[in-house]
Amino acid sequence: MKLRLRLVLLLMLPLLLVSGVYSVLRVQEEGRAHVEEARGRAAGMARTIQIAVEDAVAVAGRDRVDLARLLDDLAREQREIEWLRVLDREGRVLAASKDEAPPPAAFDAVARAIDTGTGAVVEMHDRGRAEWVHVLPVGTPAARALEVAFTAPDTGAMGRDAIRGVLLRVGALTAVLALLIAVVLQRQVLRPLADLTGSIRALGEGRRGPPLTVKRRDELGLVADEFNRMTDQLDEARQRLVAEGEHTLDLEQRLRRLETLAVAGKLASGIAHEVGTPLNIISGRAEMVLASLPAGHPAREDLERIIHQIDRVSNIVRSMLDSVRVGKLEIRRVAIEPLIGQLLRLLEHVVRRRGISVITDIPADPPDVAGDPGRLQQVFINLLMNAIEATPPDGQITITVRRAVDEARAGVSVEVADTGAGIPADALGQVFEPFFTTKPAGEGTGLGLAISRDIVRDHGGTIAAVSRAGHGAIFTVWLPRVEVSA
Repeated sequence: MKLRLRLVLLLMLPLLLVSGVYSVLRVQEEGRAHVEEARGRAAGMARTIQIAVEDAVAVAGRDRVDLARLLDDLAREQREIEWLRVLDREGRVLAASKDEAPPPAAFDAVARAIDTGTGAVVEMHDRGRAEWVHVLPVGTPAARALEVAFTAPDTGAMGRDAIRGVLLRVGALTAVLALLIAVVLQRQVLRPLADLTGSIRALGEGRRGPPLTVKRRDELGLVADEFNRMTDQLDEARQRLVAEGEHTLDLEQRLRRLETLAVAGKLASGIAHEVGTPLNIISGRAEMVLASLPAGHPAREDLERIIHQIDRVSNIVRSMLDSVRVGKLEIRRVAIEPLIGQLLRLLEHVVRRRGISVITDIPADPPDVAGDPGRLQQVFINLLMNAIEATPPDGQITITVRRAVDEARAGVSVEVADTGAGIPADALGQVFEPFFTTKPAGEGTGLGLAISRDIVRDHGGTIAAVSRAGHGAIFTVWLPRVEVSA
């Protein structure tokens, strides 16, 4: 059943019930009023006929035939009168408006009217219809009784007619109410709900429809206003997610570039160490030989060329080292809590996508450390990304910050613990070595932890790993606190 039909029924049923009860009560009241009116009219007519008959009886010489004619004339003049007749105390009919009148209404009522001079009303039922018979005394003193029979109103027919009229009126009222309620519901309720449903469907499909028009201040208007506000908030959140995703992607690209530079640096350092020493020896011996040869010796030109090429190779190796050598650290006061909070906001969408929860345990006032914010950010990004990749869905990463002392130096320790598979015991001692990785082929360079170790060492700190296979891993970074000047 659709909402329109349900609302129409819910609104109309109470109205129809109230109008129906009111109509029934009204019909009953009108029926009683009609009967009372008919009774009063019959009583007045009976009294008039009583006076006319008494006047006729009082006139001398009026015989029974004249009285019967008078009664017949009076009965013909009034359609409500069924019959008229005059009776003596024993109930014998002295005169009547028609011969086929039934027996006296009640002998005791006739006798009582003659004896006491007071009238009575007797209700009779004949052939399925009711009759009111007024028994009145005639004469002073009363020697006769007058019966005036009236046809009682047919209350059954009246009720049926009234009910038929009520049904017609209620039916017309129902049709009008149904039309009005349907029109009002369509304009005031169903159309706004249809607009809201369309906007919700569009929002669920990833596209935003036009804002809902708010022209009213009732509940539906408030719903539309709140929906528009929610849509704006969702757009802002989507834009923030896109921006954070782009920023995270940029950080990842920077991290990869740094890892590439680290690889190049390692290679260049190896080349400089392995090639530089032999080149220096060759260059020195060539210069010694060149110095021992006399001027104009034919071998001097070849030795000079050899020394020149050795110097060229040395310059190439030196330029390679200069291009990949890590720059000087920019040490400053760094607050650990904001630094970690910023990284968690950047990685929030990655954590949410993998279904991981992150718990932080950071004291209210951790001491600041002395460090390069960019390099420290690189360290913690490496640790957090490794923890995220190692933690299964519904897993947990815990970041704990504590005051710690290392070799009598005050500082701060930062623990990053995951609930992943952990690091095998035979691999735990190699995790900080360059190019070592426990990831599948093609998914890691094995330089992230090595670079992080070098950065932490450059800051005068330490980094360590603890793990048990199947119980996750814990990486702890200790950094010296910033020196407070006296």
